[in-house]
Amino acid sequence: MGIIVGDSPDKITFGNETDFAELSISDLTTLKYWAFAGTNSPDEVSVPRLSIEVDPNVGSASYATLIYLPDTSVSPSAPSPRLPNTWQQYDTSAAGNQWYATGATGVLINCTLASPCSFDDLKTAMPNAVITLSLGFSMDTAFIGAIDGLQVNNTIYDFGPLGARKIAVGP
Repeated sequence: MGIIVGDSPDKITFGNETDFAELSISDLTTLKYWAFAGTNSPDEVSVPRLSIEVDPNVGSASYATLIYLPDTSVSPSAPSPRLPNTWQQYDTSAAGNQWYATGATGVLINCTLASPCSFDDLKTAMPNAVITLSLGFSMDTAFIGAIDGLQVNNTIYDFGPLGARKIAVGP
């Protein structure tokens, strides 16, 4: 899926509100995607972030977004080195991942943008959290590139010219 985002305040968000509704985040074991940063230097841009809208079921908040930070995650979660004009995989559930929760939830569980945590830490801090709206991608800085091959557990979402196609993998 090609993505073009201009300079601020431009933003793009793409998500799936059908397949993941009411899925518990504790049931998410594999979250991977491929990104292509079409630039001469990966230091000039950020790659799209994976975002999950949830009911955290902690404290009084009924909504938070869990956001993967590809630019501060390290190998094996993020490629090292990041290469321009090359498809590279981001494994948001592998060691070295960095996530945060928005709003009061992030503060309550001590997992904020200023102090990110791992996906395992998020799942431990919010054992009853469920996806309420979508699992998808967002980008709010200048970017020309693409994403593909989103893997959620044993299903890969292949983004093609006719839309997303689901492919079952593994047992």
